[in-house]
Amino acid sequence: MKNRVKISIDGKSFTLVGEETEEHMRQVAAYIDYKMTEIRQKAVAVTLDSSLAYVLTSINVADDYFKEKAYTAELEGRLSGMTARAKDLAARLEEAERAVEAAEAKLDEYALAMEDGMGVQLQMTSAKTKKGK
Repeated sequence: MKNRVKISIDGKSFTLVGEETEEHMRQVAAYIDYKMTEIRQKAVAVTLDSSLAYVLTSINVADDYFKEKAYTAELEGRLSGMTARAKDLAARLEEAERAVEAAEAKLDEYALAMEDGMGVQLQMTSAKTKKGK
């Protein structure tokens, strides 16, 4: 569904038609109007030449776009690195958990062996005590 919204940029009214929401189109127009005002305040030459103001605004908006694009790429790279690190740590954690389980099983074996050995030793001690009486 196409949306229509009336906007104002640099004191001129326009009607935008697009698939985006009206709110989105208003935000974009407000951003362009802000950049245009910013350009007009910084350079006296643009007060006399509107086309120069439009070109400089376009260049500034494109500059913002490419900076954000580079920043997004940097963040995506960092996220990718962190994701790989998280996977590595998860694998190491699983390996450590398996090692702990194996150690606990071994400990249980030793405990049983000691209990069996103590029982044999107690029986032997008991038998010696009975013979010694």
